[in-house]
Amino acid sequence: MSQPGAAPLTGLRVLDFTRVLSGPYLTQLLSDLGAEIVKVESPEGDDTRAYLPPGRAGESANFMGLNRDKKSVVLDLKDSGDRGRAIELARASDVLVENFRPGTMERLGLGYSALSLLNPRLVYCSISGYGQTGAYSALAGYDPIIQAETGFMYLTGDASQPATRAGGSLIDILAGTHAGMGILSALRARDRTGEGDLVDVSLYNTAIAAAAFVYQGVLLTGENPPRLGNTSFFMCPNGLFDCADGQVMISAGNDRLYRRLCEVLEAPEMVADPRYKSNRTRLENVDALSADINARLRTRERSFWVGRLREAGVPGGAVRNPVEAIASDETRASGMIVQVEHPTAGTLDVVRAGIAMRNSPLRTPGPAPLLGAHTETVLASLPREGGDRS
Repeated sequence: MSQPGAAPLTGLRVLDFTRVLSGPYLTQLLSDLGAEIVKVESPEGDDTRAYLPPGRAGESANFMGLNRDKKSVVLDLKDSGDRGRAIELARASDVLVENFRPGTMERLGLGYSALSLLNPRLVYCSISGYGQTGAYSALAGYDPIIQAETGFMYLTGDASQPATRAGGSLIDILAGTHAGMGILSALRARDRTGEGDLVDVSLYNTAIAAAAFVYQGVLLTGENPPRLGNTSFFMCPNGLFDCADGQVMISAGNDRLYRRLCEVLEAPEMVADPRYKSNRTRLENVDALSADINARLRTRERSFWVGRLREAGVPGGAVRNPVEAIASDETRASGMIVQVEHPTAGTLDVVRAGIAMRNSPLRTPGPAPLLGAHTETVLASLPREGGDRS
């Protein structure tokens, strides 16, 4: 039972068989919320341990950014003794997460059907490319392929360019977030029924669900939506504009915001111009309007214009590169960057979860583990046959 003021998932043990991105992202969120994460790795370790550069002291930035505060336990699941230890860990856990190809855990004797008999309260979450059943379930799931096959790639980019992958492995991250919602929902149901559940999350279904607002139009019309890049089919002006030293994104999607934008630009003639009198007419004359806005913005630096836009309440922001974004005043003031002490890489800045709670603070982040750092202590803590985990 969590104590008042403790992180909300304090006391929950998650057995983590995931690698690379979607699963580790999910379990790191659960860790930030207070859960104990026991990360089971092969003797070679999570694939992302070898994703170098960038890194420090032989530890990859990719791994360290996805595995904070986890306990690394090395088990060779091809070995019968280590499989037995994995089973005992599952008996002593609240949640199990895996992202092997469907059927792999079953062949190892670690599938939901087998483990739920030993631990009926276990919430078992499987993340895969196409789900646990069906004609495509045996296919591996990769973010770029899923983006291509679900239309995400078609929707991304400018109409004059080929379809483009959305950055940041977006579908992997969304799948991890969907899985987290499923796990927390299953835990809530367990509070009522005393029984765990199987949570099945696929990258494919996640991508379709995430673009439901687009696909609803496809279902209604049978037509493909336009590829709009940084502009909008519905509102204008909405897009990238040029300043003297960079670009800004502006979204002034109604007449009130457009008039405020014209005040920022000191361009009353753009309010009076009949081509720009309404959102519809602005959409019809988007090229001319963009040229007029760019002509004014190019006279000053983007920091000047962003300040003016914010003062006027017009949605706008600088187009930053990652170095600028992570070093920005907004990022630093948000508390998203904290320092941890890594056993080999030393003092590191890390990114914490983007969740804030008033009465149940998140766990203070710690470093990612060295490979197998917790094998002995975690296995030694397992209860004896028939005992309860304390």
